Amino acid sequence: MNKIIPTVILTLDVQNNNCIPITVTTNTNTILAITSVSKVGSHYNIRQQLLKFIDLFINQYNINTIIMEQNKLFIDKIDRHPDPFVLSNITLGYGIKISIQDKYYNSVKYIFELPQKEWKDNVLNKSVKYSIDLYKSHILLRDLGQDFLQIIDKNSCYKALCLSESVLYKSLMHKKYLINKE
Repeated sequence: MNKIIPTVILTLDVQNNNCIPITVTTNTNTILAITSVSKVGSHYNIRQQLLKFIDLFINQYNINTIIMEQNKLFIDKIDRHPDPFVLSNITLGYGIKISIQDKYYNSVKYIFELPQKEWKDNVLNKSVKYSIDLYKSHILLRDLGQDFLQIIDKNSCYKALCLSESVLYKSLMHKKYLINKE
């Protein structure tokens, strides 16, 4: 059995409303870089901007793991036909997944797509399902400086940083969540 050992992790939050936050962290969850790509413009241009940042970070930090949340087609059991805004986010999310898979399938060792329920149950408190600032309150528990918190807030990276903590849980670093299985 091959062991999955992430060292430098790039995490994306494709489900964010205004932008796509990107974080680069180590396997001990030390933050190396934070930025975001605006969701204004065509899906093609958004994907191209995102891929430029990913290329930059791969060259700069020698990234071996990419983590993103699994794209969901339906937001709940009642709504079987998503509204145009939700549908646009879904198609953008799938487009980003396919672009990353096409470009980095062989060059990045691990590409994970984690289901929302599994990573949230591990990283965040299982009993807390709804909170206004669930991600922000979790990040504020970490010992980060005020400068880092301002950068995180400016780029809306709270959820992406929470998702990056998935590497701390062996149950989430499993082959069943890999996109680029061999």
